[in-house]
Amino acid sequence: MAAYIVLFIIILIFALLIYNPGKTPPPPEEEEKPSDNRNKEAEAQKRADEEQKAARERTKVQLEQRAREKAAKEREAQQKAAEAAAVKAEAEKKAAEEAAKRKEEQKKREAREKAEAEAKAKETARREAERQAAEAAAQKEEEERKAAKQEAKETVAESIPEIPEYPEFSHSRLLEMGLSDEEAREFVDELITQIENQIPLIQAAIDANDFHQMERMTHSIKGSSTNIGTGGVADLLVDYNTYLKTGHDLPLAKAYLENLKIYLAKLQEQYR
Repeated sequence: MAAYIVLFIIILIFALLIYNPGKTPPPPEEEEKPSDNRNKEAEAQKRADEEQKAARERTKVQLEQRAREKAAKEREAQQKAAEAAAVKAEAEKKAAEEAAKRKEEQKKREAREKAEAEAKAKETARREAERQAAEAAAQKEEEERKAAKQEAKETVAESIPEIPEYPEFSHSRLLEMGLSDEEAREFVDELITQIENQIPLIQAAIDANDFHQMERMTHSIKGSSTNIGTGGVADLLVDYNTYLKTGHDLPLAKAYLENLKIYLAKLQEQYR
């Protein structure tokens, strides 16, 4: 009940306020003037221009940002391309250097092989020349030796007192004993070696004027030669040893020795 009363009072107060005859009515709203409209339009246009300008600025900034990003990407791409080109150029440079190095090594190897081949050819030619020169020298020496030997034989023959000629040596006694020709020749070869060894000893005895030693040296090889065969050194050694038993003529002893050398040479030519 109290609530209704309070509500009624409020409504009453509100009604008095609305319908109060002494209340001053609110002033009428002023009509808008044309200049105000133009100002508003200008301001609106200005705001639109500013918004367009701001939009253009934003677009410009965006375009510039995109251009910078594009330029950065292009620079990065160019840098990568330059790096790739540098890597490629370095690889090509290394490959060219390796190829040049291999070519130079090939040239050096070929030059070295050529030099070695030339040196080898020169060495072969030198050795061949030396061989030919040695052969020529040996041949010349052999010819000189033979000539000297022949001259010595002729000189000795002229200076030797008269000694009888003996027939060619024959190993017939060994054949008569039943040895083969080959076996007999082996004995003759041993005889040749024995005489070769005794000649220097006989020469030493002659130099010492020792006839006893000469007789003893000739006796040993006389026995060997006469056991093998006849003729040649066998007959000569018989006469030589027989003379030395009683003779003491040194020139004749030397003559026999020189003849022994001559018949030894004949024996060597006959059996060797």
